[in-house]
Amino acid sequence: MQTPKLQPAQVAARFRDLQGLRQAVAGVGLLLFFVWEMFFPLSSSSIRAEGIGAELRAAAILVAGAVLTVVAVLWVNAWYQRSYGRVEQTRSQKRLGKLVGLGGVLAVMGPFEVDVFTQNDGHVVPVNLAMFTLAVWILGYWLYMGRPFWHYIVIAGLGLLLGIASIAGIPPSSFDSHIRETTLYLALASIAGGVIDHVILTRSLSRPGSPVGLEP
Repeated sequence: MQTPKLQPAQVAARFRDLQGLRQAVAGVGLLLFFVWEMFFPLSSSSIRAEGIGAELRAAAILVAGAVLTVVAVLWVNAWYQRSYGRVEQTRSQKRLGKLVGLGGVLAVMGPFEVDVFTQNDGHVVPVNLAMFTLAVWILGYWLYMGRPFWHYIVIAGLGLLLGIASIAGIPPSSFDSHIRETTLYLALASIAGGVIDHVILTRSLSRPGSPVGLEP
């Protein structure tokens, strides 16, 4: 895949967002979470059937994995600062970044809440809504990042295709399958998008610490 080489001003404007190894490491954490989901029950009725011992084991593994992921992300963040310095974001950039992050949370949690509500009512949503909401959010993220970052259009398109497949019952609709599909998609999308963003950053900078208005 041919990645764009950005101008110094573009690098400075999206410097933190281009530090994609953080995103990729978080994606690996999500991938491990997907593996966890394959071995432990997710629906409330299945959890009750497994008993308190299984719940405690599942919670312990989940917490340990989350802690390791956070530590890894912090280590990568420190590595970026040592290697490339930092750029101080403006207030508007920080505010916009927070809004984008909030949109991502809502894109995941909104469909999840619908699934929980219908599960408690004894029904199952016949389509994985999260695939559609995430596809829309990723398109919004592409607009936020800028036109050169067209790999996010590809990632959003794959999410849309997965959503259409869920309408056809591939795989069969269930609360557990919706969560697992969403986790796997988010994991792979985070890894792919993060690695590509990192390549764009390193390709756009001639060397670590190259002068693009970065602060040491």
